[in-house]
Amino acid sequence: MAINIEFSPYALQDNETLIQRVQFVYSPLNELFRSLHVLLNPRHHGMNIDWALEIQKKMSHNFFNDLHYFSALYELGVPPFLFDNFERINANLDQEIEQLQQYLLQANSSDIIGVLEKTLNERNNQFIPTLAKNLEWQGFSLNASDELLYDLKKDPHRVFQHLLNFIKKYREQVFDKVWQEKNLEMFLKNEIKKQSIYLSRYGFNSLIDNLQIGRIFWQKERLVVVKPFERSIQLTDRDAILFIPSYFIWPHLFVNQFKHGIVLCYDALNKLNTHNHPQQLADVFNALSDVIRLKIMKHLADTPSTTQALGQILTMSDSTVSHHLKILKESGLVTTHKQGKFVLYMPTSTISDLIPGFYNYLDNNSLL
Repeated sequence: MAINIEFSPYALQDNETLIQRVQFVYSPLNELFRSLHVLLNPRHHGMNIDWALEIQKKMSHNFFNDLHYFSALYELGVPPFLFDNFERINANLDQEIEQLQQYLLQANSSDIIGVLEKTLNERNNQFIPTLAKNLEWQGFSLNASDELLYDLKKDPHRVFQHLLNFIKKYREQVFDKVWQEKNLEMFLKNEIKKQSIYLSRYGFNSLIDNLQIGRIFWQKERLVVVKPFERSIQLTDRDAILFIPSYFIWPHLFVNQFKHGIVLCYDALNKLNTHNHPQQLADVFNALSDVIRLKIMKHLADTPSTTQALGQILTMSDSTVSHHLKILKESGLVTTHKQGKFVLYMPTSTISDLIPGFYNYLDNNSLL
């Protein structure tokens, strides 16, 4: 069983027309709502359970009341209307919240109520059936959201202001700190940059594999997302696929439709190795202690290359370049990809995970 995402004939013409459908979205506000989902059900989020349980100890009774009161906005996904249907993409959380405030002031409350009622109805019937809850949501407790819907129908502007105040307090007390401590801005931007480069070099099909998510794959010219229920989505020529990486959503993979296509929020934390053996770190830093290998890493980050191409650029013999590449590969800093009859070398994410923005420290002129 799965969600089958069908593409238009135009999008399927070739790799270029398919790539045109894809956008990566950087959204701190998305992370804020996803982190609230974790706090709502920490048992189901083992990779962040230490953080969630620690925060729960510190939060007030009023905070937990609000956490459950607004749960329909993040317990089984985050509705696109909270991002103004991605009409505009802003660069920071302050701008996203200001955009949300402007949207809520102008929005038709009946439309928002309709979206939430549909979400809650689907949650409780065949769209999220008992099997799905047992398989994907084991240990997950659903919250009653009748009070939120009742208040929205009675006084929507009061509810909207309540939500904005809740977000403000949560930022001040929790989220801004975790955003800084975990360096989530760099984490998300690095993930988007890496996947975008991979998409441009190897195409859409390879990108899906490179996301390292077992439940999503390309099959017979459609995108398949494994779920314990069936659903079909037909994209038009104008529809887009928005990929939003998240630090918080493991073990979930969320798919939402909006008026311009679909949003696919995926787990990026699975690529981050938070614990490294001392010997592994020693191997990595030993490999990077040579100027030639730093030059190779910088060049490969810009352009995956063969041994012969690197030899020409660095004016070195193939055997010398091979020696350095072997050290880099054994330390897990580079990997290979076969393209036709050529073997291309490219960096892994190891050094970017250890030192976010590593390549920005390497000046092109000083490495010539």
